Amino acid sequence: ANDNQFRISVMKKIVFLILSIVLLAGCEEATNGVQIQTISVTVNADEWQYTQEGVNDQYNNNYFYAVIPMPEITENVFDYGEVKAYAVYDRWNIETACKQQLPFVLHKEEVNNVGEWYYYTETVDFTYGIEWAMVNFTRSDFLYEDSVAIAPPAMDFDIVITYPQE
Repeated sequence: ANDNQFRISVMKKIVFLILSIVLLAGCEEATNGVQIQTISVTVNADEWQYTQEGVNDQYNNNYFYAVIPMPEITENVFDYGEVKAYAVYDRWNIETACKQQLPFVLHKEEVNNVGEWYYYTETVDFTYGIEWAMVNFTRSDFLYEDSVAIAPPAMDFDIVITYPQE
């Protein structure tokens, strides 16, 4: 009986050791998770570029854009990873801070200078390529075609890169 108890004790230790090795190997695999990087970018009001190139291009559905150098978007990220962008509002105010994933459309209304309501949408979208990203800003009323002074304000963005797993 003593011999059987010894064998059972040894078997329990071996099973425990094997299970421990399997669990540790599984834990190490779980720690090799996805790598994500968030890059915060500010596009200042004077950094927006306008697509109108010539005088005759004034009414060609122009829009504003900002090109952002992004060396973090490598060919490997472009082919196998993922890149998303968010507009960030009130980043430093804990009560009002929020993010809006791009692209997004915001329906707006304003009173013009003669007291009449008018309605439009603002669209902010996002495009990227290898080593660059671009944010586009469009108003559905194209009011800026009459005056480029109606440009987008400074805007903050978070660009989130999910790197491919190796």
